[in-house]
Amino acid sequence: MIPRNYLLMFTLALSVVVLVVVLVHSRGFGGRPAAQMEINLHKKTQAELDNPSGALKFKATRNKSCPQAALCGSTNKTVEMHLESIPLNTLKFLLHGMVSSAEFNCTTLKYFGKLGAGIYPVCMNSSSIIPKPKNCLVYSFGISHDWSFDEDFAKYGCEVHSFDPSIGKPDHIHPPNISFHNLGLMGFDFTLGNGWKYMKLSSIRRMLGHQNRVIDVLKVDTEGAEWSFLRSVVVDDVDELLTVKQMIVELHTPTGGSRAMTSYDYAEVIQYLLELRRLGFLVHVSFQSNSCCANFTPLFPPGLAEKCCHETSYVNSRYLVV
Repeated sequence: MIPRNYLLMFTLALSVVVLVVVLVHSRGFGGRPAAQMEINLHKKTQAELDNPSGALKFKATRNKSCPQAALCGSTNKTVEMHLESIPLNTLKFLLHGMVSSAEFNCTTLKYFGKLGAGIYPVCMNSSSIIPKPKNCLVYSFGISHDWSFDEDFAKYGCEVHSFDPSIGKPDHIHPPNISFHNLGLMGFDFTLGNGWKYMKLSSIRRMLGHQNRVIDVLKVDTEGAEWSFLRSVVVDDVDELLTVKQMIVELHTPTGGSRAMTSYDYAEVIQYLLELRRLGFLVHVSFQSNSCCANFTPLFPPGLAEKCCHETSYVNSRYLVV
């Protein structure tokens, strides 16, 4: 039997979800009508795909004391909906629902990589988002020592670029014809004291001459750095994701193993995910089978088995032409 307090908490969280959705669709974060960004999946034209409407930029004042942090904590000024005033467990349910509930029904999935931590699903539902062999581009951030996802896409016929500064390998061509880059993904360009180099997505695309190319699949498994990346593409470089068709992100506890998540932390990441949704990205599948709790603090709401991370796959609804 489900405990009474669990049902009450779930009901409260569901009410908050409804409230947030209503606010997002009626006003938007900056007070602009949501109609400016509303995406109608059944009335997409080629002109809209070629010239998508400007992404909503919500007001953001960076906390200068934490330029390399995944989150900026209670002094962060990006939270405009006052989500931080909602009870902590309710925010946990809200975040969990946002990253684990499917918003798009992908009836055809193809898995790339080998069983285990190296396998990822790609939606093959619509001809407009299916990677076309010999004419597709894949970015894969986070390799460790498992190249199976990248190798499968190279064999499929895509141009594949793999990134990971942590495995101690120089730039090289990995068989079969995968371009490996000894750098990682962040929301800004910098180099750690140990020599690991990080760049934001716009800098990487500029370095590779891909500013005007569509990325068919963007895979991000960067052990916590994904939040800095997400912050950058919904605050500063909002145009970068408009030319990404599918994105697979492993979402870890943003605070790592340093401290527990606070209401401000949850409010901040929820706002980033709401902005991601406004850019057109819809969850089509999510897994929580890979436990991350050896390195990350608890993330899940009470009553659910703690995994400390979500592997969430998105489709960009701007490319869903019917």
